[in-house]
Amino acid sequence: MSKETLNIVKKFLNSYSIETTPNVHSKYGGFSDFLDKNHDVYITYLPDENSKNVISTAKKLKDEGYEVIPHLPARTIINENELEKYLGDLANESGCTKILIIGGGGNQAGNISSTMDVLKSDLLSKFNYQFVGVAGHPEGSPDISNQNLDLAINEKNNFAKNVDFQMYIATQFFFEAKSLINWEKHLSTLGNNLPIHAGIPGPASIKTLINYARSCGIGNSLRFISKQAFNLTKLATLSTPDKLIYDLASYIHSNQSSNLENIHFYAFGGMKKTADWLNQLNSSELNYNNKNQFVL
Repeated sequence: MSKETLNIVKKFLNSYSIETTPNVHSKYGGFSDFLDKNHDVYITYLPDENSKNVISTAKKLKDEGYEVIPHLPARTIINENELEKYLGDLANESGCTKILIIGGGGNQAGNISSTMDVLKSDLLSKFNYQFVGVAGHPEGSPDISNQNLDLAINEKNNFAKNVDFQMYIATQFFFEAKSLINWEKHLSTLGNNLPIHAGIPGPASIKTLINYARSCGIGNSLRFISKQAFNLTKLATLSTPDKLIYDLASYIHSNQSSNLENIHFYAFGGMKKTADWLNQLNSSELNYNNKNQFVL
């Protein structure tokens, strides 16, 4: 076990980001009781969500003291007027300077068809956004061909050279480090220079993880996690991403040229459960055993 790798693990755990929905935040009324302020909080914008709920949740989280990263699903936005209002309200009412732009699924509501349409609008600069995330798909996407995914990476890298904000890639979730490693090797052949924030699942039952992987069409991850549920009693077993975190840290340690900068948690098993587990890790003299588990 490498001390340098464990130091990278500790950096991950000190600077991770996490994701919530407006409904989850409303349920708790705030996250201060269990989530430190040094962790950015993403806010999802699902197809049936009202944009006002995203804007309101962003303001409440900013008022709590968090850096907030709302989602902007391009194909959910009807036109440039609606886009300008959403970006403007997030900036002016909620105080946001960070945002994540995603395609947003297959059904297009209006004349905005892609992340690039949003980027090219110049509205991000108009409202002084400083950090702009774009989506990455280590295991591909059921909605987009691999060829078009590669084209999008090239377009976003070229666009990033001439803007006054910093761009990065936030990935879809995966369960094995090799998904990220193989994908980044491929991105390097495309000339990618954007930093990568790796999306990984927080603690959740294997059944829950299988359901999310199936709904997102993530084939490799679905096969990997399904192997762990070889009988029905295993389905309720809590799975924690100890090995995944350690393997990603090992990868960075042995590949200094990697663009992997941070990890982002999808709280499939619940926001508080995920944060409580991470708090436990952060407050302990962390070690890693031969069973691929963190020792507290």
